[in-house]
Amino acid sequence: MTIGFDGKRLYDNKTGLGNYSRTLLNRLLQFYPKEDYKIFVHQKYFEDSPYKYKEYVDRTIISDAFSADLWRFKGVEEDIFKHGINIYHGLSAEVPDLPQPMKKVVTIHDVIFQKLPKTFPFIDRQMYAYKTKKACHIADAIVAVSEQTKHDLMELFKVPEEKIHVVYPTWNKEYEYECNYVLKDEYFARYGLPRDFVLFVGALNKRKNFINILKAMTLSENSDKHLVAVSNGGDEYQHAENFIYENGLEGRVFFLKDLPWYELPIIYHMSQGLVYPSLYEGFGLPILEALRCGKPVITSNISSMPEVGGDACIFVDPMNVEEISAAINFIYYNLELAAEIKQKSIHQVQKFNPEK
Repeated sequence: MTIGFDGKRLYDNKTGLGNYSRTLLNRLLQFYPKEDYKIFVHQKYFEDSPYKYKEYVDRTIISDAFSADLWRFKGVEEDIFKHGINIYHGLSAEVPDLPQPMKKVVTIHDVIFQKLPKTFPFIDRQMYAYKTKKACHIADAIVAVSEQTKHDLMELFKVPEEKIHVVYPTWNKEYEYECNYVLKDEYFARYGLPRDFVLFVGALNKRKNFINILKAMTLSENSDKHLVAVSNGGDEYQHAENFIYENGLEGRVFFLKDLPWYELPIIYHMSQGLVYPSLYEGFGLPILEALRCGKPVITSNISSMPEVGGDACIFVDPMNVEEISAAINFIYYNLELAAEIKQKSIHQVQKFNPEK
């Protein structure tokens, strides 16, 4: 069987959609190595990609069409048809209108543009709504990354329940290695990080709620604590920088930009735990990654986050700075909690085991 994939996010995206695409293909190659996989991508997204691993490149069909956008809209259909694809999988809410009997699968991660419309420009909301509605109509099967996303698709796009399959994301192989003290010491020195810190992973935008974490760090109970943010920026980065400067947090908040994805598990292991009070998530991969590393997680009590965290997380109201602050203070010093979380996380992460 020949299975085709949309390669834009796999090659071009450094965050959640890219991680999902790469992890999915890696696991398919691990568990189903006899199938024939083809990745379709425009050279615009391929040429400067840091993810040109041999197992991807050997299976990649690269288009040199004049316009990447026009090729993705229509030209990709001809390329897919040429290579005898039996099943085509759009990995991020887009799938071309391919002829039968070729089967079409699409993964939809979230519909945040509908749930939190004020966090998106008007034009972007219209575009995402059009693409999602079209993909739901065209696809033979829809992969939703959580029960929350499934519910949202049924409620907001009237997708029949039988068409949606909840298939959770999983972790990549880097999260399966132990991290010893020698390796941690090397990375403390490499990045100049404090010995004790709580961790944030994600974009600095309004939805990720980073400013409320900073507000929690200004409270007196956290005056001795540090925060490390693994982030490549976002539309609230300048706001965050200004807040840090105005509140004297310069020596207590550290940013790690352009961190290689294979180093992120080490940073999780070095931390006291993850702080992730997002306002909405289709899944929330950093929660799973931190739990896989046996670390305490502070996250929101809304949308998909309780589904991912189970009983292994500390849940807070993301708009309540005092709750976030108290939770940070709690995980920083509570060694009994750390041991309890480690046991609970071992059980919780089995829901997302790669074999499943």
